[in-house]
Amino acid sequence: MHIVSLEKACYAELQAVGSKAYNLSKMIQHVSHIPTGFVLTSHALHSFLTFNQIEIKAEDSNVIEKKIQSGTFPSVLQKEIVSSYVNIQGAGAGVKAVAVRSSSALEDLENASFAGQYETILNVRNREELLTSIKECWASYFSSVVQAYAEDKEISLSNPQMGVLVQGMVEADVSGVIFSVNPITESEDEVVINVAYGLGEGVVSGGVTPDLFIIHKQTKSIVKELGLKEYKLVSGFTGITKAVTTDKEKNEFSISDETALQLLRLTNQVEQYCQYAVDIEFAIKNEHIYLLQVRPVTT
Repeated sequence: MHIVSLEKACYAELQAVGSKAYNLSKMIQHVSHIPTGFVLTSHALHSFLTFNQIEIKAEDSNVIEKKIQSGTFPSVLQKEIVSSYVNIQGAGAGVKAVAVRSSSALEDLENASFAGQYETILNVRNREELLTSIKECWASYFSSVVQAYAEDKEISLSNPQMGVLVQGMVEADVSGVIFSVNPITESEDEVVINVAYGLGEGVVSGGVTPDLFIIHKQTKSIVKELGLKEYKLVSGFTGITKAVTTDKEKNEFSISDETALQLLRLTNQVEQYCQYAVDIEFAIKNEHIYLLQVRPVTT
């Protein structure tokens, strides 16, 4: 099976859809406002490699990356991808742009996270961009950074287990990450929220100094610190671009205390379902909170 809906990805093998898609799919029955999408399984990657005669055991990783980026999709697979893309464009109010995210089965392992090492492409707006973005995600599995990290952790990459998640993109007013335990003090009584204006990549990459909220789970008391919020990432005509944050935005918190408490409730709900400490990526658009990623907290 080359493609499954995000709703059904949790019924597939983890090795086929990858951790990101698998974990998010499990949450759909329990949390509202998860953007619709579909997942290319690792079988799609293997079909692509076979069709383009790319031998991963016989080639240098840099060569494999280039061959994937210049490769051609089998016609049947391309039709499946385009059909799935058209379907989510027509879902609900319609999807104008999608986010294309790597979803490796090797992410979020007990001793290795591969966090931020695979490709994510935002604001993908047509079929050609979609197909190129999928190849970029696949190619990132063979990048020198991933290869070196895997070698250091003694993890074999000889059998690629890489799904690709294609999901309606949230044009976020604000976004960020949440830890259901304090990653600095390791206190299980505190939820930590990092949040800033625009798309979340600025916060995730560390390029933006976000607003910080620390909330006590029982007392609901909030300690907060204003971030610099140097810029915000927004959708451009194509891809994403940096926009200037105004003095007003810099001098105000990007979310209210009430919204912070809503995020606390969401985090408690997710953590209770998962039964482990969670690291959440979220976005807020028109006061609606969207869950974008759930993973175990890793050190």
